[in-house]
Amino acid sequence: LPGYGYPHVILPYPPKEELTCIEALRNLPARRRPAGLKAEAIPLAPFVARALARYARRRLDEADDYQRLQADMSEPRNGLVGRTLDACAVELKAKSNDGTVLVLGRLGALYPFGHVSALLEGLFSRGVTTTLAVVYPGTADGTALSFLGRLDPTGAYRGHIVT
Repeated sequence: LPGYGYPHVILPYPPKEELTCIEALRNLPARRRPAGLKAEAIPLAPFVARALARYARRRLDEADDYQRLQADMSEPRNGLVGRTLDACAVELKAKSNDGTVLVLGRLGALYPFGHVSALLEGLFSRGVTTTLAVVYPGTADGTALSFLGRLDPTGAYRGHIVT
């Protein structure tokens, strides 16, 4: 999967086909080997779960507690995306050093607190510079992407979108 000069390749699929997509991702490395392409499917959900661990036992007794939690998780640097980057960047960088194409899946775990574009930009800035293929739970209309049926307000995708 060449990046066509872009650091990311976006592979959108209808969110209702998540289970089909997961199965296809599991079979991807074996299907790519005969073509001479090293690929590794990386589910993002376990990294998101690790990032959320500190919130798991937080008591939410008042309505203000929920608002603070939402603000904490949405904060770009130290919220869900930043903590997910802390959990996965070193491992992904190590896996990408040998030319393996990393195929990121299970990105719906970021919703509604983080954007895939912020995650990709953060991985790139942390040294994951190989082409990343992103199995994207949403649709594409030209270069406009809709994550889980919602338009990305950032419009910050620097990837080649395969439709």
